[in-house]
Amino acid sequence: MLWLVQIIGTVLAVGLAPLFVGVAQTVKARLQGRKGPSVLQGYWVLAKTWHKETTVPQYSSWVFRLAPSISLAALLVIAAMIPWGGTVPQAWPHNLLAVFFLLALERFWLGLAGMDSAGTFGGLGASRVTTLGTGIEPALLASFGILWVLSGHTSIQPIAPELERMTLGVLPWGLAALSYALVVLAEAGRLPVDNLDTHLELTMMHEATILEYNGRFLAESQLGIAIKLTAIIGLGWVWLGPQLGSPWANLGLRLVEVLISSAGLGWVESRFAKLRYFQVPTYLAMAAGIGMLAFYLVVSGGIT
Repeated sequence: MLWLVQIIGTVLAVGLAPLFVGVAQTVKARLQGRKGPSVLQGYWVLAKTWHKETTVPQYSSWVFRLAPSISLAALLVIAAMIPWGGTVPQAWPHNLLAVFFLLALERFWLGLAGMDSAGTFGGLGASRVTTLGTGIEPALLASFGILWVLSGHTSIQPIAPELERMTLGVLPWGLAALSYALVVLAEAGRLPVDNLDTHLELTMMHEATILEYNGRFLAESQLGIAIKLTAIIGLGWVWLGPQLGSPWANLGLRLVEVLISSAGLGWVESRFAKLRYFQVPTYLAMAAGIGMLAFYLVVSGGIT
């Protein structure tokens, strides 16, 4: 049964990813006093973009053509590794370090695509994305520090039950959740770190790397953005969220949590302005520091 739960969970996470992004965009628009797009617009845009003619820059190479597919494949593997039902079948890979590696691989190919486009904006975006990646990865490691302390290994598993059995109170849980939430905004390229809705050359990061894409290549990149947001939010809930008795119930709960988190993301983006580029390292350092504090509290015994 666990195999069926894992497969269905992965398919639902991938299939509903554009819906979750649509919910975030709609909530953001409504809170800003605009009607905003339909929550289903992501599906229409993907279908329309996929069937458009695909062209490539004159001086680009095979790297430009291959990058969207590799990035999308890496994100699909991440979605499949997350134990949506609370646990995974025997021998099913679900190593957290592998998730970090695949996120870095996706970012690496995104940067290559930006540089290979031979455009000024592409190189600018590639530089910014890879530079911020050096701050995102330590923050991710720090936020997951309590997982390795409590479990002694790097497999993805729920930690909330372990924290409940300890005498640490809710402080380490809250700090780890806050650290990871800050990292999610940076990793997904959302406000206040990046703004996917703008094409201003002075502020573009992720969008600058895919600016030259169109047709099927652009559709793959857009789908990858949606899957990445869904996967990293779902990973956080699997790690620190409540667990129910049934894998099917856990699967349903995870999808509802991602949906609510997407709406919360829209609220955050409607309340905060984009940080200046040179302020983002401070933001990531704060996220890493909060995660390290949660790690320290678990190691030292915490505050009872």
